[in-house]
Amino acid sequence: MARSERQQHGERAAGLHLQQLMLRPGPYRDEWERRAHNVRPGEIRQEAVCRVIAEHLYEAGEHDEADIKLARSLKDRVSRALGGRGLSMQTLRWFEEAFRLSRHDALRVRELYRGDLRPTVIVGKLPPPADMLKAQHETTLLWEHHFIGRDDKPARHHTQQNVRALVDGMASYQYRIDTPDAEVRVVHGGQAGQVHRLNDQLWAVDITFHQPLHYGEEAYIDYWTIFRYSDQPAPEFRRGFHKRVEHLDMRLEFCADNLPANIWWAEWSDYRGPDKAIVEREMITLDQQHSAHRYLEAVEHAVVGYYWEW
Repeated sequence: MARSERQQHGERAAGLHLQQLMLRPGPYRDEWERRAHNVRPGEIRQEAVCRVIAEHLYEAGEHDEADIKLARSLKDRVSRALGGRGLSMQTLRWFEEAFRLSRHDALRVRELYRGDLRPTVIVGKLPPPADMLKAQHETTLLWEHHFIGRDDKPARHHTQQNVRALVDGMASYQYRIDTPDAEVRVVHGGQAGQVHRLNDQLWAVDITFHQPLHYGEEAYIDYWTIFRYSDQPAPEFRRGFHKRVEHLDMRLEFCADNLPANIWWAEWSDYRGPDKAIVEREMITLDQQHSAHRYLEAVEHAVVGYYWEW
């Protein structure tokens, strides 16, 4: 990929990631919401974001406080950034400093901006299940962080997700997993029910929102899956997507004293197929945190993830 094209992809991905950081409940949203009124769920008031940045620039001495039109002059720049239509390094730095991004969030945005995470879109050919109902929601952000323990088994899994309702009165989100040997703990956004069986291969946990969503409203949910496998599962971490999911971030981390011999990023033609079901694969190297990381702008009708050898 030519540098100019790679940079365009990087700026778009980093800008859209900043948008999600500003949207989700937490300190960044709190910062700009204090300068806005009657904010609706799933909405960003860009004029309030501009005021946060302008106040930072005044305090840092980068702009004269006599320039009372500074916040208004930042409107187009902030709109382009959060819309994924252009993000300069200077604007990125202003966001980092004005909103005091955490080390993790700042690193993620920088990786996207540089193109290190190779933002891309995958559209596969995964057939929909015969009993698939009309979609009641769509996922606009999905972060998956999978941890492998010293015993070669998955130890825990951290998920952060933005769910947008496509119907009025959506009261819960169904989280599906391939094992009953798990406990789901919701940190933010709802309450987890009990693990229950769906069929021979799948189990589910219903996460009930604090209040039902109206059409178009979004809920941010943050939850952990704690595994207690009795048998050794396959050495893989993969997810299947029938519906389109935007901004997928999949990270796989190993215990420092139990690292795999080889690891691949791959795309499969089905959920539970053997090795011959792999349609694309790429051997990768773990980073200094003993983890593998892949970001996708979007994925649909596909199964993607990692597999490894001990």
